[in-house]
Amino acid sequence: MSHTRNRRALPSAALVLALALPACGGDDGGGPVAVSPAPTPAPVADTRVSSLGADGWASTGGGTTGGDGAAAAKTYTVTNRNELVQALYGGTAVIAADGSVTAGTLDPSRKLIYVSGTVSLNVDRAGTEQTADAYVLGSCASTTYGYRTDAALQAEYVAAYRPSVWGNAAVPSGRPESARVCAQQQQGRVVALQVPSNTSILGIGSNARIVHGNLRLGTNSVAVENVVIRNISFEDSFDFFPQWDPTDSTTGRWNSNYDLLSIINATRVWVDHDNFSDAERTDDRYPSVFPETVNGVDYRGSDFKVQHHDGLVDVTRLGNLVTVSNNLMFNHDKVSLVGGSDTASRTAENPDVLKVTYSGNWFRDLRQRLPRVRYGQVHVYNNLYTGTRASSPYGFLVAWTVGQSGKIYAENNVFNVADATVDSLYGTSISAARTTACAALGYTTAQCASTFFASGTLLNGEIVDVQTPLLRRFPAVTQTVWRPAAAYSYTAREPSAVEAVVRAYAGVGKL
Repeated sequence: MSHTRNRRALPSAALVLALALPACGGDDGGGPVAVSPAPTPAPVADTRVSSLGADGWASTGGGTTGGDGAAAAKTYTVTNRNELVQALYGGTAVIAADGSVTAGTLDPSRKLIYVSGTVSLNVDRAGTEQTADAYVLGSCASTTYGYRTDAALQAEYVAAYRPSVWGNAAVPSGRPESARVCAQQQQGRVVALQVPSNTSILGIGSNARIVHGNLRLGTNSVAVENVVIRNISFEDSFDFFPQWDPTDSTTGRWNSNYDLLSIINATRVWVDHDNFSDAERTDDRYPSVFPETVNGVDYRGSDFKVQHHDGLVDVTRLGNLVTVSNNLMFNHDKVSLVGGSDTASRTAENPDVLKVTYSGNWFRDLRQRLPRVRYGQVHVYNNLYTGTRASSPYGFLVAWTVGQSGKIYAENNVFNVADATVDSLYGTSISAARTTACAALGYTTAQCASTFFASGTLLNGEIVDVQTPLLRRFPAVTQTVWRPAAAYSYTAREPSAVEAVVRAYAGVGKL
């Protein structure tokens, strides 16, 4: 099936094959970043990166234009966190000495925010890169619970909640856990920034970076709309204080709190030509802290590594009409989650929202959630997946996971994963009881169903059938009756042309 979409013309496959492919080594990840604080960002007239051109789901519902057409007074260039905060708040933010925003109102008017160079979000008002100790001392972890260093907190935390002591029946509670929450909340006040409606955040050149933090679009109670994020490298949203949850996956997992980009309650969002990665703080640097075997479970294994990174780009709760296109995502575990809960709700995850398009992305050296889908209608086409299942720390585990009431429509995707099999491309996680509960809210059987369609999947040079084995193994999943072409126009490039185009076109500086 061929459809026409409105977007900048891409080079032909023959032309791309003639191009020298770009080098794609890991970025340097960033240590302490020197920034110079400023009360407000300086206006700048700069149109090097456009806010226009969104396709896929982001082209529906009136389209996504971000801050296009912003007045000169609402066009900024930012070089540090203080300037970025003031641009998001229209100059009204009051930034405390520790870096937290204590007053001000996010600016919903049209605005263009150009990012120049490296902006670290993990800094105080003076621009000093913050440490775990700073967050412990600056929070109730110190004032209420008496911890003076992160090392002291972590030592007591591990001793209290190790599997042989705490077990697997309940989540942690008590003094070390309460102190951990205090320190994590203090870090969150600094590193997590809210992005308001009608905003474009655009990188200048090929070296714009936002590191060590989390951009959030919407909250549980506040909705935003019409946001464009393009041409920026996002790196290392490092949670100093992850939680050990012994009830997760029955044997326990560490869980962290910060994505690089969180689309929580935002409609019409375009994420295009960005890079996303863990940078230099890769997962192998943080192995398990539990050197023991309990009830036959070896807690020294990689499943129990201390997970300091959450998602790269997650779309949860009421996130909707989102396109994630032409990005380079690499060196990460849990990549992109659509829907954060298995339970349907009228005010959070449900079949009416979580509509996302993934197209033209390069998923390189990643483990899972490529994507993992609950409830949403998710179109995955013309993406390139490269890596190996055996590599460490980001060996390929699974690409597409059909979660509760999730709907995936996958077309003409390419996998160059030498040791992958068809069965390693997919997984499921569905509860019949939750499907029934979804219908009890007034949604139709079709809306609450979990569905999957795949065609044109190229695995190591051969077209393979992913749909038939998935439907055979998991009868709770049915073939989809939803078609993306009913919602928007697009052209699915032939599988043979995908790799060359994506390698040449995905990521920062490739517009």
